[in-house]
Amino acid sequence: MSIPRTKKTFHQRDLPHLQPIGGTFFVTYNLADAIPRRVLNNLSSEFETQKKRIQQISLNPEVDLDNLAKKYFAIRDKYLDLNPQGSNSLKIETIAQIVYDSLLFWNGKYLEMYCFCIMSNHVHAVFRLFDKPEVEKPKFLEEIMQSIKRFSAYESNKLLNRTGHFWQVESYDRWVRNDDELHRIMAYVLNNPVKANLCEKPFDWKWTFLNERFKKIFE
Repeated sequence: MSIPRTKKTFHQRDLPHLQPIGGTFFVTYNLADAIPRRVLNNLSSEFETQKKRIQQISLNPEVDLDNLAKKYFAIRDKYLDLNPQGSNSLKIETIAQIVYDSLLFWNGKYLEMYCFCIMSNHVHAVFRLFDKPEVEKPKFLEEIMQSIKRFSAYESNKLLNRTGHFWQVESYDRWVRNDDELHRIMAYVLNNPVKANLCEKPFDWKWTFLNERFKKIFE
């Protein structure tokens, strides 16, 4: 992986996120009612307590904070898999198709989609953002995700004849540093339906996507 140009974006109640133009990202986002506010608040409070402790006593805070972020992602993702409460609107085929299409809308234009998986209440995606000279005006991660979430929310709410938040504001994103990490994360995404006992093999799941150039590795 080449070293991309970097933008640092600060998220409320979370660590600073590096969002380099040209970077490869692992993103997870979920329905607005998939995680109750009290659960999110508890997780946020625990995260902040441990983050402050690391900042005070750690000899290697950058590594320890990175491990902390991964730990709380795992807790949140496990909650989503084991507690399918709320509307679970992504179970509806027409809604899942809207989300599927939204994830591929910028593919080949501002990004290269590597893989994604749409579950009943959340979405995992891995993709690389284009940099110059691939596109004249590259996009940052936050711009891409705002577009994907805004379009899919609008179309889904219209189909459901409802208004209000469709996606939860809080989401998870990680800049993928190297190919080993990339392949581990992609395997995690592709196996999510298997882990959730929804199918026996990753590609039995209708709402899984894998870029052709990775099929020799994962199929």
